[in-house]
Amino acid sequence: MSRASWEGVAHILEREDVSDADLAARLGCDPLFITRVRADLRQPPFSTERPLPAGPPSGSRMTAEQARFERLSMASDGGHRVWLGRCVKDGGTPLFNERVTAGRVAFRMQHGREPEGHVHVECELPHCVEGLHLSDGRMRAEARRAAP
Repeated sequence: MSRASWEGVAHILEREDVSDADLAARLGCDPLFITRVRADLRQPPFSTERPLPAGPPSGSRMTAEQARFERLSMASDGGHRVWLGRCVKDGGTPLFNERVTAGRVAFRMQHGREPEGHVHVECELPHCVEGLHLSDGRMRAEARRAAP
């Protein structure tokens, strides 16, 4: 009999990058159960055949946060980056983890500093987390001051 619970599986999926098959084997449960929990969390499917990100440019090192961000997002047409990971209920704000939004991580990666206040998406694409399409309170205040 499996000891896996929805909450236990969700806890692991939010913290580890592990395939459904590997996690099912580790917990002694049906891989379809893992797949259902992952779908409930709005995480993309993760099979053992899932391609890994290309990695950092030559000569640089990708942090664990950057690698996870790359795995949970995808470049799309028009210079956008779509969030594939978990979101707040019913397609709301993209979440990087239980405490941080994907927008805050993307902003920090793009601008090299912590955002001030809320991070806003400045384009029209839902769940876009392209750093160039995000603004923080400081940027919006500067834009208001510069406006005629």
